[in-house]
Amino acid sequence: MIARRAAAALLALAMTAGIAWLSRVPTNFGADADAVIRLSWRVEGVPVEACRTRTEEELAVLPVHMRSPQECASAIAPFALDVVVDGKAAVRDTVFPKGVRGDRPVYVLRNFPAGAGRTALSVRFEAVLAEGAEPGDGVATIYAWDGEVDLAAGDVALLTVDGAKNLVLRTPEAP
Repeated sequence: MIARRAAAALLALAMTAGIAWLSRVPTNFGADADAVIRLSWRVEGVPVEACRTRTEEELAVLPVHMRSPQECASAIAPFALDVVVDGKAAVRDTVFPKGVRGDRPVYVLRNFPAGAGRTALSVRFEAVLAEGAEPGDGVATIYAWDGEVDLAAGDVALLTVDGAKNLVLRTPEAP
């Protein structure tokens, strides 16, 4: 029993010494490290409702208490994300709302490597609305940002949504 405890204590001591030694290993974040452009935001999404008028035949087969002349379906629209870095398409993707029923917010969390110096960046995040679907009042359906980012090696530029529902760029020099 004492031998087991002594062995366990020696193993714990050896592991602690190993972790302490590994924490001193230098990492390579020097002049040759790339900069990063990070896209990180959350939007509530665009609620859309599509309605159609039921035919007389459809109404006839429904129970009396369910015979409303309009059939409406509501959902949260997905968003198309287009990112162009230095004139080259970096990503073209569709971002769907979260949740089992797709009724939760839409999240974007992406990183793009960029070389040190000036980088041209164009981001467009637009709701994909079905034909005939109308978004709710006061809901932003398009988020866009175009410009240049000047980064040093190892810097991270953050593109995010501000309180006014605009895409804004935050760099290490200008928070």
